[in-house]
Amino acid sequence: MFFVLVVLVLASCTSSNPISLAAPEAIAGVMDLREWDFEQAGSIALEGEWAFVWNELMQPDQIATSNQVSHVQVPEVWSDYEIEGSANTANGFATYHLTLHLPDSEEVYGIYNEGQGSAYDLWVDGHLLAQNGHVGTSRETMIPGKQPAVFFFQPEEEAVEIVVQVSNFHHRKGGFRNELMLGFAQPMHQDQLQLWFVQAISFGTLFVMGLYHVFIFIFRTKNKASLYFALLSWLTAIRIGVTGQNIFFSLFPGLSWSLALRVEYLTFFLSPVLFVFFLQSLYPKEVHRWFIRIVVALGVGFSLLLLFVDTLALSYTPEYYQIIYFLEIIYYLYFLGRIMVNQREGALAISLASVIVFTAITIETLALQFPLPFGPIGPYSFLAFIFVQAVMMSSRFSKSFLRVETLSQELEESNVNLQESERKFRKIFEDSKDVIFISGLDTTIEDVSPSCEEVLGYTKEELQQNTLGKFLLDPGELSQYQNILMDQGAIKNIEIELVRKDGKKIDTLVSVTLREDENGKLVGYQGTLRDITDRKQAQIERLRALEMEQLAITDPLTEIYNRRFFDEIAEKELERSKRSGSSLSVIMFDIDDFKHVNDTYGHLIGDQVLENLARICQENIRTMDFFARFGGEEFVILMPDSGEEAALETAERLRRVIAEMPMAKNGELDVMITISLGIATLETGNSIGFNELLDRADQALYESKNDGRNRVAVWGQTSQ
Repeated sequence: MFFVLVVLVLASCTSSNPISLAAPEAIAGVMDLREWDFEQAGSIALEGEWAFVWNELMQPDQIATSNQVSHVQVPEVWSDYEIEGSANTANGFATYHLTLHLPDSEEVYGIYNEGQGSAYDLWVDGHLLAQNGHVGTSRETMIPGKQPAVFFFQPEEEAVEIVVQVSNFHHRKGGFRNELMLGFAQPMHQDQLQLWFVQAISFGTLFVMGLYHVFIFIFRTKNKASLYFALLSWLTAIRIGVTGQNIFFSLFPGLSWSLALRVEYLTFFLSPVLFVFFLQSLYPKEVHRWFIRIVVALGVGFSLLLLFVDTLALSYTPEYYQIIYFLEIIYYLYFLGRIMVNQREGALAISLASVIVFTAITIETLALQFPLPFGPIGPYSFLAFIFVQAVMMSSRFSKSFLRVETLSQELEESNVNLQESERKFRKIFEDSKDVIFISGLDTTIEDVSPSCEEVLGYTKEELQQNTLGKFLLDPGELSQYQNILMDQGAIKNIEIELVRKDGKKIDTLVSVTLREDENGKLVGYQGTLRDITDRKQAQIERLRALEMEQLAITDPLTEIYNRRFFDEIAEKELERSKRSGSSLSVIMFDIDDFKHVNDTYGHLIGDQVLENLARICQENIRTMDFFARFGGEEFVILMPDSGEEAALETAERLRRVIAEMPMAKNGELDVMITISLGIATLETGNSIGFNELLDRADQALYESKNDGRNRVAVWGQTSQ
């Protein structure tokens, strides 16, 4: 904030006039400065009543004999004069005259002229001392110009005659609108150098600051704030270059006044556009889109006028745009309140800097209408604002770098964990008895587990040169499976017949899912296949034997397995499960309050309930599962190669379906029932017997009964 205060103090001191209440003024075209101490009091503004001749460009020796002389207040635009012959217009030409009485005719004096509207010639004691532009009597004959300068002269006598010819056809403010400052030559020259130096330093600072942030944007294009910040810096620098001391005219002597004015107005019209984009890039959630659209539309609309309208008409536009400025400031105050309340990062700094800018703009605008002791502080307040924002953005970058360092450390730790996880996965991948595969979208195998040689007869290297369709009996089916994957996202436990390298057909249980990269883009497939040929063959053999023993092994009422056969199958499946290292689950369930069904509807209805229950259950379990009536209204399901999750999914499905479907009809009345289920699972490595497994399922069933029936309970867990 110290920098901000320094800038504004320097800016407010850009006028070389140490305003004094005791300073004399010109009266009736004469100004007596014989009592004025230039050494102590400094320079003085040549203000007051000047002699004035409208619509005449008179030479110094002509004005004394003219009978058209009036006296007008200087500085003032001549459209405000109420004199005979004046058209009360900005366009025209005139001659001003002032007689000065100086205290010392031997001193060298300097006259500082900021520029008049919009061309002038200045004589001192009949000598042409300064020209700015080319004075003319029409728009075609005059050339506008505005270059602040100090002109030096040494009086020949105590009385000095100053004559100024002014013409204007290009700006709404015509006439002697800026004061002349008179003082000793050396202090006046030093004052102007100071003004020029302050503006040059400001211009250079803003230009370099903008260039620095452009490079930041080039290397990090997502950071739009740096780009808008750079453009805002350059826009402010350009405005400083074409206002005040007009350093651009020093750098580019051929620069026209018309182009400079248009550039000045362009910076004025576009600065709110870049400002709102900059704030929106910092706080995207706080700036309303409708406000951005309005600011952009107005800024671009006024800027387009620069292409089609002459300078005289253009000179009226800033007054209207200043009204827009003030309306925008009202919104920005609301915006600053929002970011302060929401405690956004950097809210305090940007609020203080913005208030400084808004205050400076308001003061400078008022200074154009009223005599206030301030120079053009607007651009310097922007310089202060931009400096504060640079500090804030540097702080943001610093915090970002700290976050990057923290994230890098966390990433390094994550990589270590990832490597450990990858090592574990690789071990599972290498040791798995099932074939684990990864393929691209074209089904070309990218990686496969070593178990492929035992299951499919191919080495890992041989498979990596083939597609998944190579092993299908009908390779054309591959596209069907791909369509299913795209529609459903996964294929789980589907039985597919494949062909080994030696031509032998095998039955497999296949699960496949889609594979995506870190950006969520689909890149291929991944899955497993298990050789179930032995189990399928054993199942076929069992079915053949069962055909002969069907009556002995099935329940006559429900036509599902009876308990005797179930016990035999269960023991065999248990042993197979232990040998293969696969899971085995048992679901035991019975009908809730089945005695009530028999007592209410009779045993014939009760038998229908049992028959339909068995049929519906068979329709909702896998073909490889074993379903038996355990006795009365009690049933059991044996699920090979199924863990607890698969068993729980099946049990919940059965419970829901049974509860929703009528099991029999008693006249027009639907007979509805519910069931309670218990689950027990033999996980890999567990060596318990089947009776104990059944006992666990029975305990789980008992738990579901106690919990209110129509429940599923898993042994070792709370009821579901």
